[in-house]
Amino acid sequence: MVDGACASTQIVLGEYLLQQGSINSLQLEYALQKQKIEPNRLGNLLVEHGLASEAQVARFLAMQRNFALVDVTSLPPPESEVFTLFNRELCLTHGFLPQKREGDHFHVVLGNGEPRIVADLVQRRIGLKTRFQQGEFTLVAQAIRQHFYFAQHPIEDLLAREVRRLADDNDHAYSPERMLDHLLHLAVRERATDIHIAPAAASLHVLFRVDGVLRPEFALPTALNRLAAYIKLEAEMDVAEQRLPQDGSFSATVLDMPFTLRVSTVISEYGERMVLRILPGRSELGGLEELGYRRADVDRLRSIFTRPAGLILVTGPTGSGKSTTLHAALRMQSLIERNVVTIEDPVEYRVPGVCQTEVNRRAGYEFGSAMRHFLRHDPDVILVGEIRDAETAQAAMEAASTGHLVLSTLHVGGIFGIVPRLRLLGVDSESIAENLVTVINQRLVRRICPHCRELHAITAAERNALEELNTAAEALPEQLWHGCGCAHCRGSGYFGRLPVYEMFIVDRNLADAIGSDAPRHDIRAAATAGGYRSMLEMAYSRVLLGETTIAEVLRSVGSSLG
Repeated sequence: MVDGACASTQIVLGEYLLQQGSINSLQLEYALQKQKIEPNRLGNLLVEHGLASEAQVARFLAMQRNFALVDVTSLPPPESEVFTLFNRELCLTHGFLPQKREGDHFHVVLGNGEPRIVADLVQRRIGLKTRFQQGEFTLVAQAIRQHFYFAQHPIEDLLAREVRRLADDNDHAYSPERMLDHLLHLAVRERATDIHIAPAAASLHVLFRVDGVLRPEFALPTALNRLAAYIKLEAEMDVAEQRLPQDGSFSATVLDMPFTLRVSTVISEYGERMVLRILPGRSELGGLEELGYRRADVDRLRSIFTRPAGLILVTGPTGSGKSTTLHAALRMQSLIERNVVTIEDPVEYRVPGVCQTEVNRRAGYEFGSAMRHFLRHDPDVILVGEIRDAETAQAAMEAASTGHLVLSTLHVGGIFGIVPRLRLLGVDSESIAENLVTVINQRLVRRICPHCRELHAITAAERNALEELNTAAEALPEQLWHGCGCAHCRGSGYFGRLPVYEMFIVDRNLADAIGSDAPRHDIRAAATAGGYRSMLEMAYSRVLLGETTIAEVLRSVGSSLG
């Protein structure tokens, strides 16, 4: 890594991050002190301790080296000759992802490798000059593992072979272990967050949830019911119990990465239906801007999330990215200067420098009980995974009122349902007005695939929908972007997701309206006067910018919100 080659380049990286406002002088000094004890590159130390993100370090290196900065996840697979010219170990050792030949140049995405060393290696091996792009270190390493593995292991063929073996194994002498391993590799390649195994009258159906949408993958013969029994065994569930729902979990390694699989079963008409939730053991998470929050909103939220006390809530349905937003917000703070403790169910993102704990219902360790213990642990910031009951709501409000910053999530239908919901949980209006700082309500919409994105003439249905979303009565466009469907997005036209959100910041007028039990329309009027803009307004702008489609907004957000 260039920034770790000598002391002078280390200072350049530090100065760059200082100028960007990404770190302060105390944090840089802390990292340099750590470097004396833990010999490591400065960029690695800053990332490991949560002082900078990989995206920031990669952006600096791209600028310093005059390379284009690329999103590795959106790149097409390397050309086939790459896998005969290079091998996985070589690419991982030297931190580069070979892409393709173009004339007398070879295109390479650099991770934590040294450009000079990689260029010499390419020159010696194939006699071509190297044209570099810069990527994030972890994403480049993941791409190397994934592309080389699947080039050498045609996963669909391997799965079909295991299906035949298990279907023909009448004596049950052959284990479904390989079948499960191949299934997990396929799910990781497809970016699935959940695997569904659903029995039907004459078959089993396997479905993946990708970008929030359930997608059928393939069918299996009913003889492969033993796959579900094997998964239950791995998850330490009762294999003999097929009348009651069960929950369990197990660990697996896929492409050298640790994963936790949380397994849940329910009893259906045709037998046990099973869902496997895929949780990466290590999840790289940047800040709010990397998630898709607008720069102006990030600037507003940065000062809010560094307040000394108060309650900040993120709302939305299950799967809307609430926890991801809260953890990204944590990274906006100086974590070496604040004692941050969390209670989560489960811990999905590891945040350096934060004391993270997990709900343990068998031991009686729940959200509410954890809050009582936290207050004796000298915290500055408390993250509560979810406010589910009156005990947790009141404990969170008490912590906020006694000088702590509390971050949490709450399930409500719309952003202006937050105050009535807290009242139902036993929190009085005056306490809400006094301690509530900010509410963010968000949904996730699928992003148009960048590889098959094109303009098309607006249809009558799209025009009607746009007219509903267009609260500012602007002139409607004649064309809109959509994805045609390609190999990269598996024909869906979408790749990845981004947030559409709305938020209000509680100022004096809004606090007065909440504290006086004002009706919802008065609270909305006070929020609007303070700068509130609806989620539908953001959804409309996302469509006009070509980031998502009308159909996706209607699917995920709808045409009206409370």
